Amino acid sequence: MGNRRPAGNNTGKLWIIIGLMIAVFGGGMTLMTNNMNDKKIDTMTQQCENDGGKAIVSKEKNFLSTSYSFECKQ
Repeated sequence: MGNRRPAGNNTGKLWIIIGLMIAVFGGGMTLMTNNMNDKKIDTMTQQCENDGGKAIVSKEKNFLSTSYSFECKQ
């Protein structure tokens, strides 16, 4: 009975590691999604201009994410 240790210390460290992994994964996915959206907006703008229109793009940058509004006027 004397060899039993409380699990609190190691369990706390495990949850901190899990939380940090989730945060890093979420941040990476957010940055990757923003990068892909930038490329899509650039492609849509180029397509609109090639079709003879004028692309109107507005960006709203939040803490980690970016919201876009796209309109192509012919």
